[in-house]
Amino acid sequence: MTSLVQLVSSLLRNKRGNVAMIVALLFVPLTLAGGAGVDLARYEAVRVEMQDGLDRGVLAAASLSQKQKTADVLKSYMNNLAYGADVVINFSEATAMNSRKISANASYTINTAFMHLAGVKTLTIRTASSAEEAKQNIELSLMLDMSGSMVGSKIKNLKVASQQFIDQILTDDTKDYTTISVVPYAGHVNVGAAVFDKLGGTRLTGQAQPTKDPTYKGSCFELDNTGYGSDAIPSFKARSNLPIFTNWNYNTTDKEKKWWWCPGEEDAITYFSNDATVLKARLNALQLYDGTGTQNAMQWGYMLLNPASSSIVQAAIASGQMSSKFSNRPSSFSDADTMKVLVLMTDGVITAQFRPKDYTRSPDLSPSNNTMSGDTASYLSKICTTAKAKGITIFTIGFELGSDQTAINSMKNCATSSAHFYQASGAGIGDAFKSISTSIRKLRLTQ
Repeated sequence: MTSLVQLVSSLLRNKRGNVAMIVALLFVPLTLAGGAGVDLARYEAVRVEMQDGLDRGVLAAASLSQKQKTADVLKSYMNNLAYGADVVINFSEATAMNSRKISANASYTINTAFMHLAGVKTLTIRTASSAEEAKQNIELSLMLDMSGSMVGSKIKNLKVASQQFIDQILTDDTKDYTTISVVPYAGHVNVGAAVFDKLGGTRLTGQAQPTKDPTYKGSCFELDNTGYGSDAIPSFKARSNLPIFTNWNYNTTDKEKKWWWCPGEEDAITYFSNDATVLKARLNALQLYDGTGTQNAMQWGYMLLNPASSSIVQAAIASGQMSSKFSNRPSSFSDADTMKVLVLMTDGVITAQFRPKDYTRSPDLSPSNNTMSGDTASYLSKICTTAKAKGITIFTIGFELGSDQTAINSMKNCATSSAHFYQASGAGIGDAFKSISTSIRKLRLTQ
């Protein structure tokens, strides 16, 4: 500024021509232009400070754990500024059960140092910001292979890993809006005797009762081959249970294995629960049975995420197998506030789906007393395709598959992407489940 004054003074002393007159006329605009830069620089510095304070205040106010009033939170962040008491704040808020959105704007007026020469005595600084925290509902079906080949260390490692997974998914922050349905499976899936009866199922009569376990009561519904991957939920009224039979393990002496194609009550579905203690107890009690009906497990896992399955939910509630507080689940596929996830674990390929030719005969399937039941691999593929088309995220775990390329390809193709497929062995299955739980948390934050 000093050099500008010196230049003007020098020009004013110049007696040649009209230089003095021209300089005199330009002095005010030149001063105004230079001073305006000072005013505008101050304006921008204040604007940046205000924007930062408002952004941080809005983020804090939008937190679902925030207990203070929104106005108080926003004001407290602005009061950190020297001029904060004079900042005017307006805001709106929208709060739902699992979300809170805050939109705010702030204004502050500064006096100008130079621009008042042009009649601009003040500049009003305005900033705006918004933030939203949403706790997205999670509906998860966990399908676990309980076939006889899981005997020994495999079932032990799975029980530890799956229980850790429950704790990773059901945290203090997530359990209020997360439900997990556990679907154990061997040759088929047991819906539980109470749910079977509430759905109006009919039990087959005239079958040979297994003498090795007189308390056994299988409650697996026969599923129609045409229903795999269908949006429609079948009617279960008067639908029969799976016949009592085994294929390979009738004479087993292994105490870790039971031998029915349909698992017993300890392996029945656990419906829509967010009780980690109950879920882990159920997982710890799982037993091994005959067969690997992966397509049946996937079908039930999918049905428990399908909003059309209200009959199953109501039967589970009426029979005391799930809490009525989750009676509104499964939610619509189009519900933006809900993330649906399928986690499928197996240790091998789907076994051929045998059935007895004569349901009244011995439950041991000799070559003369069995019939095949459909293309199981294609059924699984249909379900996976349908689920992915509905926006369901699918994770798959191949446990100790070795070089079984058929099983590997089946699991990889079923998953949402190759990155959603995990191969694991030994205690490493725990790492696979941990990675899946981390991925689910990331998905919930980004969707």
